[in-house]
Amino acid sequence: MKFLSIIILSISLFSCSSTEVHLYTRYLSDSEIKEISKNLDESNFKVVTNTLSFPETINQSTLLYSPFIQGENTLDILTNSLSDLGWAIPNVEALVYGNHWYSKDSVGLFLLPEGVKQKDKIANQDLANNYESRNCDTLVNLRINKDNTYQLSFTNQINEQTDHLKGNWKIRSYPYIELTSFNDFWWFYFEIEQKIEEDKISKIEIIELKPVDTYSFFPNCSFVNGVRV
Repeated sequence: MKFLSIIILSISLFSCSSTEVHLYTRYLSDSEIKEISKNLDESNFKVVTNTLSFPETINQSTLLYSPFIQGENTLDILTNSLSDLGWAIPNVEALVYGNHWYSKDSVGLFLLPEGVKQKDKIANQDLANNYESRNCDTLVNLRINKDNTYQLSFTNQINEQTDHLKGNWKIRSYPYIELTSFNDFWWFYFEIEQKIEEDKISKIEIIELKPVDTYSFFPNCSFVNGVRV
């Protein structure tokens, strides 16, 4: 009987260990990612992290699981492990959510700290992206980084002055974003706008940064980032 119990336990652990947890880390700190990954690894899960955007309809911590998940207690083990770290999972669903599909023995774990994302605002993490210039003759790329730094790069323009190209950014008062050069000499202000555009292929979720003033380095340029939906 004891031998049989050991076999059953071994099968249970084997099933759990084969389950991949796709951890969406976009709204987590480095220390949270490390702690969660360590805890799930000790619970015999294989953790795969990514920084992808959440489906628009997810506004609370959510667990999406495959119908092929192994072990009838796998989801309980996973949610209990997260609960031990103070992460409650109010939403657990099967199969598909938006464009996110989980097949085989895997789950998608979207952890969203309470209050970090509001429907009428864009979270700082979602602003971190590459933006291309629009409505102007100057080809410019604006990189908004997660560490609250920015970088401007011009494709066809050579300018001896470069101190405006790098600096820090912050949300001064939503929906306005402020870019300040490292030497505190240059300030650029943009209004954040969310909208849906559509081409012949599909709809596109757009974040557009519209200039509050006319700036000589990129006159009348706005900056856009788009994700197909």
